[in-house]
Amino acid sequence: MEYVEYLKNNNVLLSSVINLIDDLIFYKDKDFKYLGCNTAFLNFINKSPEDMLGKDDFEIFDHDLATTFRHNDKLMLAKGHVRTNEEWVTYPDGRKVYLLTKKIPFEYDGCNIGILGISRDITSLEKANQQLKDQALLDELTSIKNRKAYNLKIKSLLAGFERYNIPFSIISIDIDDFKNINDNYGHDVGDKVLQRFSELIEKHIRQTDHLFRIGGEEFVILSESRTQADVVILAEKLRETVAKITLLSDINITISLGICEVIKGDDANSIAKRVDTLLYQAKSHGKNTVTYQT
Repeated sequence: MEYVEYLKNNNVLLSSVINLIDDLIFYKDKDFKYLGCNTAFLNFINKSPEDMLGKDDFEIFDHDLATTFRHNDKLMLAKGHVRTNEEWVTYPDGRKVYLLTKKIPFEYDGCNIGILGISRDITSLEKANQQLKDQALLDELTSIKNRKAYNLKIKSLLAGFERYNIPFSIISIDIDDFKNINDNYGHDVGDKVLQRFSELIEKHIRQTDHLFRIGGEEFVILSESRTQADVVILAEKLRETVAKITLLSDINITISLGICEVIKGDDANSIAKRVDTLLYQAKSHGKNTVTYQT
C-alpha cells in the first residue's frame, strides 16, 4: 500500500509540475485522439478538458490547421523518433503564433504507440529574426531596398517570366553630375540629397514598382507593369518631377534613365548590361533624359 501511495503522490507531483510549465504539452493515442494535456495547452486553445479529450484535431481546429497537425503526426510515427518543426499557427481565438514543436512516440496500454508533443511559443524570437532579415535588405543611408534585395527580387521576377511569361522592366537611374554636389557642398549634404531623392521617388512609384539603391548615386526600379510603354511614361514622370523640385535649399538635380524589358533567354547579368548601355546613352545625349530599347 505504501508503494501504491508513493506512486499516487508522485503522479500528483508530476502532474502539478507539468501544469506549471509554460510550454504546451499534449499527448494523443494511435488514432490521433487526445489523451491529455497540460493547463497551458488548454488555456492556449481556450477549451476545457471535456471539450478536447477523446477528440482529434479535426474536431477541435479548422480543417487547414488540423491537416497540418495530422501530417506532422504521421511523419513522426512513420520515422519512429523525435521530429521537430516550426510553423505559424492561427488558433481558434484568432491568435497567430510561431510554434517550435517537438513530437516523440510514446507507449501506452502496454503495446500501443501514441504521440507526445511539446510546443513552445517563439513568436517574439521569430519576429526579431525577421526584423533582422528585413534590415539586412535595406540600404543604411536611404532606408530603401539595397543591392541584396535587388538580387533576390530580380531572381524571382526572372523565374516568373521563364515559367509563366510574366513580363517586367528595369529602369536604371543615375543622378546627373552628383560628384559636383559632393565636391561643392561636402559628403554630408550629398547624403541628404540621396535621402531626399529616395523619398521623392518612393512617393511617385506604384505598388508594382520596386526601388533599390545599387550604390553611390545609382538606383534601379524593377517594374511589374504589363507593357514597356507604361514604364516609359513612369520614367518620364519621374524625370520631370525631379527636375522641378528643389531637394535642399539651393540644390536642384536632374536624372538620366535607361529602360529595357526582359526578353527570352535573359538572366540577371544580361538584362543589367542592356539597361546600363541604355543609361550610358542617356548620359551621353545631354543627361536629364530617358533612353529605352525599341
